Amino acid sequence: MVKSLVNGSDIVILLLVSIVVFWLYSILWFNGSQQGRAETLLVQFADNSPLEYSLNQDKIISINGKRGPSIIEIKQGKARFIHSSCRNQFCVFHGWLTTPSATSACLPNRISISLSGSLANFDAIAGSQ
Repeated sequence: MVKSLVNGSDIVILLLVSIVVFWLYSILWFNGSQQGRAETLLVQFADNSPLEYSLNQDKIISINGKRGPSIIEIKQGKARFIHSSCRNQFCVFHGWLTTPSATSACLPNRISISLSGSLANFDAIAGSQ
């Protein structure tokens, strides 16, 4: 006689675990409305003072870094690297920055971008940023 691999209590446990996982996912992922709205882009390159740009105006910015130009796009309140002179393009693959305190960097080119705004994300160590 073939014994069933899954019995009724296993199905109930799997269903409850699935509900808890979905609930946690929805709380952690969709809770972005409490993070505030990013208002400005800060561009830091080498040891220079950061440049500040409003996220309210769509713009393409070219910054000459250590290895050549990096191109940054501001569009619809978001920002991202769209090109850089580095080999691996990790900064480009990082994608859009959308929330306050979000950061991306092209380390070989010594350029970083970050968003700032109201009600920044909370950091477990430093508190509100």
